[in-house]
Amino acid sequence: MDVSTELIALGAKFTNLVSKNSVPVVMDKIRLAKEAKEDSTTINSLEQIISELISEKNELIQIVQVYEEQLIMQKISDEDIDYITNSLIPIIEQLMEESDEESAAHAQKAMALFKPLLSKETFSILQMLGFNFKQAIGEPLTNLLKELIHSKVPLNSMLQYEAEILQQKVYFEELKIFNDEQAFERFKTVGTRQI
Repeated sequence: MDVSTELIALGAKFTNLVSKNSVPVVMDKIRLAKEAKEDSTTINSLEQIISELISEKNELIQIVQVYEEQLIMQKISDEDIDYITNSLIPIIEQLMEESDEESAAHAQKAMALFKPLLSKETFSILQMLGFNFKQAIGEPLTNLLKELIHSKVPLNSMLQYEAEILQQKVYFEELKIFNDEQAFERFKTVGTRQI
């Protein structure tokens, strides 16, 4: 499970609410309310305790719902697992058929190894063990595709302009080194660049 800042904050809030309203704490509040001499004060105190408990119960329900949503978002449903296992293998096999014989032979060997891993049982077992397919496979594929798209998009003129400015700044700093004899000697001893 991805431990996000939101979940950590919710966990802290949950712990605070549970510890704040443990049975001994609530019983002490009730006892103090009953010790008041006036019935109206006692009734008001008890009503306040009840409304606080109801409010905190609602907060706890909301926290549990957020945790459930996070869990559901990370779990792949049985229908999705069926779709993946029934669709992915034929696509890979079709790609193998279209490749040359040598590549196809290597791909078939690899496929024989991976086919058992792409079964519904494997998906289910790995999920039960806490493996998050969406995070482990989905996010890297998304990032890979994003980087591929970005690599194909030409830089806009502003980015090119900023790159040229940075390049000129580097050149200017190099000139400073060459003009300062001590800095130049240190630069030569480091040997990080060919002059």
